[in-house]
Amino acid sequence: MLHKIALILCVAAVPFATAAVADSHSTDDETACRRDAVHFCRGMSEDYQVRDCLVSQKLKISHRCRTVLESHGL
Repeated sequence: MLHKIALILCVAAVPFATAAVADSHSTDDETACRRDAVHFCRGMSEDYQVRDCLVSQKLKISHRCRTVLESHGL
């Protein structure tokens, strides 16, 4: 179970949109969405799945994570 949570946390740190965004995300971005990724996107292991999940839950996720998504055009 801990490995699965660690994987989700790592995936949450993956860029949210394109390769260009990959170079521009920060530790603050990762931190802002980590808790939301664990809570709303449990069991998803692919980075695009977590990204899409967070986008689909945009009205429920934290303001901080929503701001990060919006800053990346999502």
